[in-house]
Amino acid sequence: MRWIVGVFFFLISFALQSQALRIITVVEPPASYLDSHGQLTGFSVEVVQAIQRSLNDNTKIEVMPEARAIHIARTEPNVLLFSFSRTEKRENEFYWIGQLVVKTWSVYALSSSPVQIQTLDQLRKVKAIGVVRGDIREEWLLEQEFHNLHPSVNHQQNIQRLRSGRLDLIAYESQGIQHLLWEEGLQADDIKAVYKLRTSEVYLLMSKSGTDQKLMQSWKLAAEKFRQSGQQQFIAEKWQMILKHYHNINTQAIDGILHFE
Repeated sequence: MRWIVGVFFFLISFALQSQALRIITVVEPPASYLDSHGQLTGFSVEVVQAIQRSLNDNTKIEVMPEARAIHIARTEPNVLLFSFSRTEKRENEFYWIGQLVVKTWSVYALSSSPVQIQTLDQLRKVKAIGVVRGDIREEWLLEQEFHNLHPSVNHQQNIQRLRSGRLDLIAYESQGIQHLLWEEGLQADDIKAVYKLRTSEVYLLMSKSGTDQKLMQSWKLAAEKFRQSGQQQFIAEKWQMILKHYHNINTQAIDGILHFE
């Protein structure tokens, strides 16, 4: 009997644990990144942490590579993920909790590169374009039938491969590339944008299959209330000043959404 009772409580404990909320982000400055002390920071991080406080939620935010993060969000319930682009392919895969950022995707070359790109067809003929495995830009370019993509683990590796001549171009975004150059000790004019791919709306999202509807609705309502209260706008304006002062990154803070130029 004791054995049966023990198994019963183990199964209950396992079921409760499996239903617990997970909050996952990726290193993508300046929305979310680790500072010089190894602490998680960034505009999106501050917004999510503030919403957590409003819900009395103490879930620790996990940081992991993009491919693993998006896989977990696609296969497990009760997973909150940020900051990820909202695309047509992803529209019905997730619950879209709240918008955080608008950003621009481009392909970048070394300033000394003679490469000139005016169309996607020209871009398809480039020998090697660096992307991050599991990143939305890799996903989007694959959808556009690109066969010249060279995935790596992170954007830092792509910068290094670009500088060493192993890549012709890298696909990234305006604010991320500027912050990355700063982290790598490079100058803003060491890299140039050669072709704009598209603009992207970036969200806090939640996994769909098996997710607790009450949990999802509580986060969605809390995110809407937080934005409508003006508190998200306050954080956006704070990061607008930080990014301009320390990294010379120009942004606009509009209704709590940080727009990167």
